[in-house]
Amino acid sequence: MTNTDARAVRSRKALLNSAVELLLQNPLASLSQIATHAGVGRATLYRQFETREQLILALAIESLELTDTAMKPIKEQQLTGKAALELMFQLIMPLADRYHFLLSLWSIVEKDEQVTQIYNRQLSELSKMVEQGKKEGSINKSLDTAWIVCIVDSVVYTAWWMMGNQGMRAENAAEHAIKTFFNGVG
Repeated sequence: MTNTDARAVRSRKALLNSAVELLLQNPLASLSQIATHAGVGRATLYRQFETREQLILALAIESLELTDTAMKPIKEQQLTGKAALELMFQLIMPLADRYHFLLSLWSIVEKDEQVTQIYNRQLSELSKMVEQGKKEGSINKSLDTAWIVCIVDSVVYTAWWMMGNQGMRAENAAEHAIKTFFNGVG
């Protein structure tokens, strides 16, 4: 990797991190504001991202990939459905800042083929955990799996909202999510 390549990687990372910070505060933050916050020039910004939508798409893909990375321990262990879901709540709560602003900007990225592919795969993996929980008896078998997956999404959204707007810590949000989920569908 050349010095130019390394500098471009650092600039891209700075832009993505600054975008997360600013978009959390103001989902309408401009590319210029993000560049200033990142400490890079507008030319550098436009070499990385020609449009605000491209930047948001990059953030969405990065967030989905971070979710995959966070979920790796679940895939590496032979866990019960309930244990896998409990660990999932614990592992993804720290990603709240990466998703909190995206929730209001999801319409920009929801039709992107790569985003759709990753997201659908993640939902499929979640469905498998739910099905395993149903077989073990920790999740009510009479409830539709798709319904339960939507409940998981809702509980995660609520937890992230509480973290972003009410200052709840990730550990507390995970604990609340686990209790809410298993007391509701168990």
